[in-house]
Amino acid sequence: MVKIFNKKKNQKDFEEIRTFICSGCFFEGNITIGEGITRIDGEVQGNVKGEGGLLVGENGVIRGDIEVKKLMLYGQVFGNIKAEEVELYSGSAVKGNIKAKFIYIERGAGINGLCETDTFSESSFQDISESQ
Repeated sequence: MVKIFNKKKNQKDFEEIRTFICSGCFFEGNITIGEGITRIDGEVQGNVKGEGGLLVGENGVIRGDIEVKKLMLYGQVFGNIKAEEVELYSGSAVKGNIKAKFIYIERGAGINGLCETDTFSESSFQDISESQ
């Protein structure tokens, strides 16, 4: 059993990885994930959607769109990403657009697409420019 430690105080100390697609495996088709963490170290040709978290390992490749609660990316994604939280780590690559509430990008991660966050509204930017 593999466990991921969270940083938030109000959550459990860890979440279990409930589904694992190992390195060397190829999966073709759409995947719907439940709660908990799904880890992909192989290759997925299709969309990944669900309420849980998705961890794509260093050897993991997803060729399709992702719509999950939280994405932790160490591998590659060729498609659009929509999530509450996106974490891109050194060596990861995204070829597609990212829409998230929070985005963390570590030095060495690559993005070829647009990033959009929902953190600020249009009125927030207007208020800032009017105060200057």
